Amino acid sequence: IRADGGSALGLGHLVRCISLAHMLINDFSINFFAFEIPEALKGEINQNGWLVTVLEKESDFLNKLTGNEIVVLDGYQFDSDYQKQIKSKGCKLVCIDDFQDQHFYADLVINHAPGVTKDDYEGELYTKYLLGPDYALLRPEFLESTSYEIKKNLKDIENIFVCFGGSDSKNLTAKVLSWLPLENYTVTLVLGSAYPHRDELDKVIEERADLDIVVKNSLSAKEMRNELEQGDLAIVPASGVLFEVISTGLPVISGYYTENQQNVYSGFKANNVFYDAKSFNEQDFLKAFSIAIKKKGDEILENQQNCVDGLSAKRFRSKFLGLLYSNILQIREAVIDDMEQYFKWANDESVRANAFNTEDIP
Repeated sequence: IRADGGSALGLGHLVRCISLAHMLINDFSINFFAFEIPEALKGEINQNGWLVTVLEKESDFLNKLTGNEIVVLDGYQFDSDYQKQIKSKGCKLVCIDDFQDQHFYADLVINHAPGVTKDDYEGELYTKYLLGPDYALLRPEFLESTSYEIKKNLKDIENIFVCFGGSDSKNLTAKVLSWLPLENYTVTLVLGSAYPHRDELDKVIEERADLDIVVKNSLSAKEMRNELEQGDLAIVPASGVLFEVISTGLPVISGYYTENQQNVYSGFKANNVFYDAKSFNEQDFLKAFSIAIKKKGDEILENQQNCVDGLSAKRFRSKFLGLLYSNILQIREAVIDDMEQYFKWANDESVRANAFNTEDIP
């Protein structure tokens, strides 16, 4: 697994790769390679029995590949040319993607944002796409918590959970805390291991003496789930943490503040599973908060039930084992779902060049 994370990059790439590793732990030996990785995450990876290699240059990673590996890439620097280098070594390749902005040479492309389809992608004929929340990159504690109980929708909101990921580059934690209306709320702020704004946050905490504020750092997945289960309302961005909130079944205010969050935001907005803070400016946030206080979850929680079914691990395991054994010839009868793939094969330029009629088939 090749991914980076830190205060500038954020930790989302690493966290979701750790989630994927948990799903494959029983079938594969797993090694992480990174230029930048916080000690807390490095320790978490080591505790699971996986290795971490800190790189000095990219060629150090490429030179370690023998061709017998399944390589997972998660990062915006891994373009088509980089993918071709890995494929040329004989490796199987998996890319975790957010943008659909390049031609893929990967065997598998993962994008768990709702609403994304394979028509949004360009790739090789052999490329397969694992798309939508059926392939949610969730840690085991959240895959196990998808049995919903609609129990919070009639409760007044007293306990508020706030988390803006591992680094919170725009310090929305402090901004949201300063925007909250003057009420006697208990507010739990969860900070990531790469959070760089503690001095500024402490000033806001001093100013908000009307709130009961609890600050927690670098929570484990189990601790995060426990905090969510104690909350009445979550405030999180449209990133991996939104999937965790939805899997727990909690009313949530969400929005986006980086480009890579827009697909998740748009997809889940269409499913009406959060109160919309749009791009997290003060006006939009306060409007969403006002609606959340009045509604207390109602239809939001009902809609969440259909989003994450907890079977991601089973699906990923099947697809990765399929890569492991893909060099073994398999024969089966064609089915109607093969029609589009067959049409692509029939129109491949090498097929057309060797046909009596070389024109494309309409």
